[in-house]
Amino acid sequence: MSEAGSTMQSAAGTRLNRKGRETRQRLLDIAIGSLADGSGEPLSANRIARAAGVSWGTLKHQFGDIDGLWAAVLTELTDRSGANSPEIWPRVTGSVRERVREMVDAVWNILDTPEGRAVEALRAGLPNGQERVEIFPLTTAAMAAYENAWLRAFEYFLADLPLDADKVRGVRTLIPMAMRGINNERGLSSPADVANARDCLVDAIAVYLG
Repeated sequence: MSEAGSTMQSAAGTRLNRKGRETRQRLLDIAIGSLADGSGEPLSANRIARAAGVSWGTLKHQFGDIDGLWAAVLTELTDRSGANSPEIWPRVTGSVRERVREMVDAVWNILDTPEGRAVEALRAGLPNGQERVEIFPLTTAAMAAYENAWLRAFEYFLADLPLDADKVRGVRTLIPMAMRGINNERGLSSPADVANARDCLVDAIAVYLG
């Protein structure tokens, strides 16, 4: 869980007891699973509540509204990824290319997990631009925190090398975007072509960073 059990609160500001914490976690797990299953159904808080066997009122008590639910989902997924926990990151060594390879492989692997699919489904299901900010302010902030955690992790992979800071900033933004594009080909192109595309991305970034 993303919060200590003794201090976890509902959207109404009340401290959750053990049953309340278990209900909250069950709702989060079901929401993540529902997003990840690829059914194409609309994002629906009622659907999550029904699957968890609770009322809309219970979900509202826990998260406030659909915006609060998706924000909590993203916070949970950030914690699960470990990207926001530098104390558990591995010690990084190797050449620029080897490190870029690790970064690319990390994104590739997470995109093929239920957690990664849940994030991508949520990204695709939310409105874009200012409309997202206005309708889903909490979710927008939580999505930014999720992405920033990964950006910090990418910087960590390269931090001890004498590289151009502007190029590093560009690369840390490029990798997730490029990997989402390659991931879209996962079920459409041959495994060899997809692997070659990843290899080319690694080589191009390594050359660019010098």
